[in-house]
Amino acid sequence: MTDKLQTLTLNGQDFAIDELVTAGRNSDIHIQIRESNWKKIAECRALCEKWANEETVIYGVNTSCGGLVNYLLPKENDHEFQQNLIRSITTQVGEFLPDEIVRMTMIARVNSLCRGYSAIKPENLKIYVQMINKGVLPCIPEKGSLGSSGDLGPLGCIACVAIGEWKARYQGEVMSGKEAMQKAGIPLMVLNAKEGLSLINGTSCMVGLGSANLYNAEISIKTSDAIAAFSIETLLGRKNPFDLRVHRQKYHPGQYATAFNLGKLLDGSKMVLDEKEVSEDLSGLLKKREGIQAADIPVEDAYSLRCTPQLSGPCRDILQYAKTVLKRELNSSNDNPLIFTEYDTFIHNGHFQGQYISHAMDNVAMAMTTISVISDRRIDRFLDAGNSVGLPPFLCREKTGVRMGLMGGQFMTTSIVAENRTLCLPASVQSIPSTSDFQDVVSFGLIAGRKAKSVITNTNYVLAFELLCAAQAADIRGKQQLGPATTALYEAVRETLPYLDHDTVIIDYLETLAKRIQSGEILKRVESVVGELMFSDDSNGQAEPS
Repeated sequence: MTDKLQTLTLNGQDFAIDELVTAGRNSDIHIQIRESNWKKIAECRALCEKWANEETVIYGVNTSCGGLVNYLLPKENDHEFQQNLIRSITTQVGEFLPDEIVRMTMIARVNSLCRGYSAIKPENLKIYVQMINKGVLPCIPEKGSLGSSGDLGPLGCIACVAIGEWKARYQGEVMSGKEAMQKAGIPLMVLNAKEGLSLINGTSCMVGLGSANLYNAEISIKTSDAIAAFSIETLLGRKNPFDLRVHRQKYHPGQYATAFNLGKLLDGSKMVLDEKEVSEDLSGLLKKREGIQAADIPVEDAYSLRCTPQLSGPCRDILQYAKTVLKRELNSSNDNPLIFTEYDTFIHNGHFQGQYISHAMDNVAMAMTTISVISDRRIDRFLDAGNSVGLPPFLCREKTGVRMGLMGGQFMTTSIVAENRTLCLPASVQSIPSTSDFQDVVSFGLIAGRKAKSVITNTNYVLAFELLCAAQAADIRGKQQLGPATTALYEAVRETLPYLDHDTVIIDYLETLAKRIQSGEILKRVESVVGELMFSDDSNGQAEPS
């Protein structure tokens, strides 16, 4: 969809999540609508105006909305009503959403409107595109959306700026919507029958935030594979449980992909153990016939090491499903009613409901919490001398007791994991009736999206501390025994902090490592050595992916 001129052409049909996120984060990418779409957009508007002139009763065309749906409105009131509609539902509160999420929301809304079922005037849709391209970003408070008639409040903030009201950020400064539009040289929208409703009645803000969450979560999960391999290696774990022959016998795409990644990441390590060699050593001990004996090394690893594919795999599969949901929503007409020019009819519907997105984001929160739990359990093995196969307590080799080592870091991870667990309380089942029971079942999809965002951020802090622990253990064990992939990880960590032979405040180190994880930089360092890691597998486990 993007060309060398940094232009993104929308057609409402095949827009990908990563394209949306890239365009949202890069204001140099300009948006345009595919030329062939404009004919249907104009025809849809013309049919809506025909019915409005004939006073055919259609919701939002010549009726009021929500709890006032039974009020019929003469045509001379349509402009006033559409403006009042977007003003009255713009009731969000709290901190403003980041500019990139606002931009993603706007681009997602254009992709929906350009499908030609929503009856917006072509000139108003062009104004919307100009707002994106010229950097007029409406201020959208993050709290207060029901997610039932879509993102009414968040999209209302955008619509209000389009008519010269509310507030917007333009060239880094917050100003009135009218001033922002004037400074950008963009005319104000004039809204008529259904247009206010078309602008606000949809799932585009949930889609924008949800898409960013999925993009970030995928980076975190892939990076967690690399960190898990680093931990397995420096905890003297085994590579054998990741043999793809065994994972073909219980095939799940996410599990298989995780096992494939771990096997590749552990290649070349001189530190990781081979279970056959361990078994032979233990057999020798057993054959001495000296009675029941306790071995120094168990025959197999704890679940947090050995079961990483079975624990991380379902998280990947959940995210894969969520990506499918979000892509469908992104390429949908999700307002009510829809105008079908091909059938010369209109159909009232409930496409604005955000339940699919709410469920998807609740599941993303649970998946990423699981990743944080696994990471926290590996951290515990590093810090507990009874479970670390020879590492000093709390990875403190020098002046143990006088120094506390990395003990305090586990306070943070335990707290973060507990917070993640509380954030897993699903928003998607919290429906509270509203609007005189007109909106009697609501999705709270934006709440679910905000929770998922917090869980992803939190999980990166836990992963950052695990990474710090693995690097500390590598120095204690002997970093020269690391494999190529984990050597790259080790070197990346040491660019941020040195080996800790002294106690110091590690807050800034953790913040930096967490940011490097989220940016994808740590993942890129590893992939530059072993090639791209898999997120999910579609080979049905029949052959090793190339």
